[in-house]
Amino acid sequence: MKLPADVLYRVVNISNSYYILLNRLKQFECSVMNNTFHNDGQPHSNQVGKPTEQKAEKIIEKQEECERKIKAVERAWTPLGPIYKDFIKLNLFEHKDIESIDLPMTLQEKKEVRSYFLIKLARYLNEI
Repeated sequence: MKLPADVLYRVVNISNSYYILLNRLKQFECSVMNNTFHNDGQPHSNQVGKPTEQKAEKIIEKQEECERKIKAVERAWTPLGPIYKDFIKLNLFEHKDIESIDLPMTLQEKKEVRSYFLIKLARYLNEI
């Protein structure tokens, strides 16, 4: 099975952003725990309301989306064998070129493992 180009770009981007997503999730958790919401100082509307509640809701929404992506990546990664996990980690999470990764795998095997992982990830993200 071959992924459509738009889906492929999205799942590769999410895979490449795995460590960034983990850091962002920690920041969300810290901001919720410490009640420190990022504010750029600019007014965003002229409505009188509950700004703290609205900010908290937005943070929770972003946090849930971040968690959804992280869980999908981990779910696709978990069933892989140790060498395949190392390969995915190096290639997608740490951005190493597929040909420069020194593992006991052929280039064809690397491409197949990468493809398998990305298809699983696309399924877990409900992209396909």
